[in-house]
Amino acid sequence: MHITGIIAEYNPFHNGHNYHLETAKKLSGADYVIVVMSPDFVQRGEPSIFDKYIRTEMALLSGADLVLELPVCYATGSAEYFAEGGVSLLDSLGVVDTLCFGGESQDLSLFQAIAGTLHNETDDFKSRLQSYLKQGLTFPQARCAALKETQDSIPDASLQSFLSSPNNILGTEYCRAILKADSSICPLPVLRKGSSFGSTDLTDLFCSATALRKGILENESLNSLLGHIPECCHSLFKKGCENIMTAEKLLPFLWQKLLADTNFDSVFDITPDLSRRIQNLRYSCIGKSWEDTVSALKTRQYTEARIRRSLIHLVLGITADTVNEFRKNGTVFYARVLGFSRDASPLLRQIREKSRIPLITKPSLGKNLTGPAAKMWQQDMYASHLYRSVLSCCNREPFLTEYEISPVIIPSPASYSSHRSGIIST
Repeated sequence: MHITGIIAEYNPFHNGHNYHLETAKKLSGADYVIVVMSPDFVQRGEPSIFDKYIRTEMALLSGADLVLELPVCYATGSAEYFAEGGVSLLDSLGVVDTLCFGGESQDLSLFQAIAGTLHNETDDFKSRLQSYLKQGLTFPQARCAALKETQDSIPDASLQSFLSSPNNILGTEYCRAILKADSSICPLPVLRKGSSFGSTDLTDLFCSATALRKGILENESLNSLLGHIPECCHSLFKKGCENIMTAEKLLPFLWQKLLADTNFDSVFDITPDLSRRIQNLRYSCIGKSWEDTVSALKTRQYTEARIRRSLIHLVLGITADTVNEFRKNGTVFYARVLGFSRDASPLLRQIREKSRIPLITKPSLGKNLTGPAAKMWQQDMYASHLYRSVLSCCNREPFLTEYEISPVIIPSPASYSSHRSGIIST
């Protein structure tokens, strides 16, 4: 049995993701595809525009066999943390042989060469990195500059072009995480098609998720958006558009934190310098939009992406000490099932036989976790409940806890007639 893993956000799911799923199965010869998906908060440091259950169902209808939840502390982290969490989860299952990811290059040797340098940092590399950081460069800029000076085997032009792509950077981090975990999983890059990362152009069949989110938020006609969504997912996309989530809806929670705290050093991704900046500007941020708050806090050293992640960690109460505790004690402690196809029963049986971590098919089972695993579970539950409580308030709908929501189960990937059944232990 060949099993391929994919780590994704699907924010929201679109034709490009569908192409990636189909290509991953074809290139890897996989019998099953497991998707590790971000929960209700994503790496941009924002809530996902559709909830995780809608995105799960879209993925399953498009060919995924099993969707697992990436713990929120990794889902909202930098590329390094995002990759480390996803790879650790897949590796712990004991059944995945390939990790398929999208990039602007299919040159696996290049991904692995850079990953090897980052995994085994020399004193020379560390010295150059610190030198560039002291000059005021952002961490991504400083690391790129240090790599260019220490990667003799790669021409500067090729390296510069390669590292200018966020997808290539993330792919490199996947390869690095595989090395760190000493995993037998083989990385498999797939060349992305269509619009570039972050493009807002909706004319291409394979547009970016950024363009789709922009279209949704600007109330573009559904007809103009549905052409970028697999046909089997149209009804789910329409449903998602009726109940979207944005960072703006989290502002009261951010303001409460800014007013209540005077020191933010303990928050994941917030350095003492950034903590002092937030402290000095916190009152002036009250009443501002989320984007205006990010712009006000941004500096040459701290990118907007870093500020967004810091703010979302502040809202969710994710601390650096807790994340470090997780990483020291196993990284990921359980595999939370968000949904699966009934055709995936053999896959689930094999995971149960070989996994080093528990497979959580019933949310109630999470209450039995102890130690760091219990802390991670509580963190994930709080994030999900906060997200759902905001939507419940905005839409005047009853609030449902995670313990009242069943995993998504579909009869088969080819069937459009999907449903949610009661919680089923497989």
